[in-house]
Amino acid sequence: MDQVFVIVERIVIYSVLISALYALVALGFTMIFGVGRVLNLAHGAFLMVGAYTAWFAQQYLHWNLYSAFALAVALCTLLGVVFYQGLVRHVQRSPIVTLIATLACALIIEELIKIFFTTNTQLLAPFISGSIEIHKTTVITNRIIAFGASWLAILLFWLFVHRARWGKVILATAQDHEGAALVGIDVRRVYTLTWAISGALAGIAGVFFASWVKIDPFMWRDPLIISFAIVVVGGLGSLKGSIVAAYLIGLLEVLMTYSPSIRVCFSFRCFEFLGSSWVGVSSLLVLIAILFIKPEGLFGRTE
Repeated sequence: MDQVFVIVERIVIYSVLISALYALVALGFTMIFGVGRVLNLAHGAFLMVGAYTAWFAQQYLHWNLYSAFALAVALCTLLGVVFYQGLVRHVQRSPIVTLIATLACALIIEELIKIFFTTNTQLLAPFISGSIEIHKTTVITNRIIAFGASWLAILLFWLFVHRARWGKVILATAQDHEGAALVGIDVRRVYTLTWAISGALAGIAGVFFASWVKIDPFMWRDPLIISFAIVVVGGLGSLKGSIVAAYLIGLLEVLMTYSPSIRVCFSFRCFEFLGSSWVGVSSLLVLIAILFIKPEGLFGRTE
């Protein structure tokens, strides 16, 4: 019985920690989707750029992780602005073209990473090394730092959107961009600011995501899938929905890690169901279920 309580405790603690990071990973994606109605399939690549920037600054410029973190956020902010001004604003009216263009850019970034940094796996040094004990569960200290930083970024973003003048302008544009333009709001400027903030959030998330997993040219794919699933499950542009969806998906992924796998064999091959090999599948299963039950998402609006 004690072993069962220990496992339940680990599931709760690990899901709470990873879900906060998932919410941060999806925040910039949610913002772009909510304001500009654009699915930025390069969002995961933005995170990867932030991760590699921090790693490069550590390894080759010999900066400490805090300075490398600031550089990663600044570069991703600039990347967001350039990405919108140089590409997205020209194709924004066509959702299909935008999807293809952003995905193509993500693949280009992946190939550039391969050329300059090879396909070798890299490791980003933690902000604080070591681990601590929470009751009977050992937790890596850096993951607690990631949890705290994720929630700090989410709270600051919420305060900006609901208290700052430009935050309210962004909300007005998200509700009706044509109406916002009619009352004198520079919609293009708002979109540029939105992409800059999304880039900054991607840079923050990228550094912490890299400190959680290993860095390689393919690391952008998981954050993209997670972000897409969270946006659809939570609801179009809903910050509250994104947080709830992030915790739902995070809990399911941790449960998959601890659940026993079921092996089914046929005459020609054996298959495994559930278990750790299904960790990445759980978010997609939730996404499909929500699309059938509530297509607008948990907290989305029917359009």
